[in-house]
Amino acid sequence: MYGCESWTLDKETIRRIEAAEMWFLRRILKISWAERTSNEEVLRRAGVKKEAVHIVRKRELSFVGHIYRKDNLERLALTGRVQGKRDRGRQRITFLRSLNQGVTQGTRSKTEFLRLADDREEWRLMTADVCNRPGT
Repeated sequence: MYGCESWTLDKETIRRIEAAEMWFLRRILKISWAERTSNEEVLRRAGVKKEAVHIVRKRELSFVGHIYRKDNLERLALTGRVQGKRDRGRQRITFLRSLNQGVTQGTRSKTEFLRLADDREEWRLMTADVCNRPGT
């Protein structure tokens, strides 16, 4: 998970992270894939919940808050205000857009989402709320 603070999480990436987490648990518990044990059973035997995506989201949020409170080149790159032409074709999902969708389920705009980062305490409360919510 080194460098996961900068990952753009889409549905496919989340699926792969969760699959890797289950694979790690199966290896730890020495459960063969041939046994056809369900993921719920593996989680029950291990006595844990799925946490990998929550950890990635928490790291992303703390990283964004840290970067956004500074006034430097990283903040410009994060907000997408770098000059130049964009590439042809379908626009890629940006880091902030994926983070905003995962955190607020699209209820806030990108600017409202980033304004929370200016207030460190408010940002920490939102981060704690998001990381404790199921499905994020």
